[in-house]
Amino acid sequence: MRFGETGERSPAADGDRVDVVVLTALGVEYQAVREPLRGLRTVTARGSWFELGGFRDGPVERRVAIHMTGPGNPQAAVSAERSVALFAPRALLFVGVAGGRKDVALGDVVAADVVYDYETGKDTEAGFLPRQKTHHSAYSLVQLAQLVAADGAWRRRLPGASADGPRAHVKPIAAGGRVVGHQLSEVGRRLTGSAGDAVAVDMEGFGFLAGAHVNEEVPALVVRGISDLLDDKGEAHDERWQPVASHHAAAFAYEVISRLPAAVPEPQPPHPAAVRTAASAPAAPPVATSVSTAAPVTPLTPATPATPVTPVFMAAPSTPRRSRPGRLSVAELTLLTDGLLAIRDLTAPATWQLLLDALPTMGTAVGRHGASRPEALSLLRTCEDYGAWAELVEGVLLIAPHSPAAARFAALVTELGLG
Repeated sequence: MRFGETGERSPAADGDRVDVVVLTALGVEYQAVREPLRGLRTVTARGSWFELGGFRDGPVERRVAIHMTGPGNPQAAVSAERSVALFAPRALLFVGVAGGRKDVALGDVVAADVVYDYETGKDTEAGFLPRQKTHHSAYSLVQLAQLVAADGAWRRRLPGASADGPRAHVKPIAAGGRVVGHQLSEVGRRLTGSAGDAVAVDMEGFGFLAGAHVNEEVPALVVRGISDLLDDKGEAHDERWQPVASHHAAAFAYEVISRLPAAVPEPQPPHPAAVRTAASAPAAPPVATSVSTAAPVTPLTPATPATPVTPVFMAAPSTPRRSRPGRLSVAELTLLTDGLLAIRDLTAPATWQLLLDALPTMGTAVGRHGASRPEALSLLRTCEDYGAWAELVEGVLLIAPHSPAAARFAALVTELGLG
């Protein structure tokens, strides 16, 4: 079946942008993250199928895309990279179940601050010598997960959960391609020796963070519910506890999502008739008014936590301005990214730093190691938030005044109505 025969829409063609992408490996996990979403519709691109829906918690609705990767680190890595390329989300989460290794109980939730790849190493006549690799979840999301775990308010999303219900932990986990059946198995003993602080084991966390690592501008987090224990595994646990653990992990993940800073609201262009009326109306005399500085107070239910402090690294721009209404589509972002990277004078780290120094407001939010695709995309998104396209074009032409690629980039900015 080819794209278009079912009437499904491509995010690249329609410019679909989402706040968060949530990935899962199994169907039972997918059902758990799907339930809180409303207005679901299906989109597809490059053979991958996603569902997009709205998640509302209070006055703010966040757009969430969900996708099932299938089991395994390679699939998770590909899906993470593809999700960022398609949707340019503000955050990326992998949500599902895991086996508990130590210090956790059935139904507990683990937000991974670190994920170890326990299968990397060298097999010798003396035995397996681990050469363990590590990926970290984003610092900003780990900090937010610690707040969510500490106040316990995520449990209000579970039906019938008590205050002393399942616990949440922010701890390391280990990931590999094998199902670990016991603590005393070969892999179980290897974990004890080389990943002793890992409290759980999964099969996708490392690959997911590896895919997110190449898109450093998008923070990523792994959230797992404990569906079995290495010392007590069995099919009965899977049948009973996988749905429970999936819903617990989803509840924690959506509590994290609900506390993410809201995207900058899109300004709506004024209606032409309103503009003509305003232009022809006589100026009104000043009127003295008494303005109360007290903001309206919205009462909180006992289960609702106090408003958390937004991590600095995830805060939306404080003084955004735009040169045109609406958000850039994925296709437009791709064109701008390709155009920026085509300017050879910008590929050297020293020249890239000169450009960022010329953009002090935006440049501090972008990596300074060179004009890689993630850093170029990060700069473009920041310029979009601030409406600073004229400043970007001025900086590019200052750095590369004789470059045809720089002239083409400036023309593209104008053609898209940004300058």
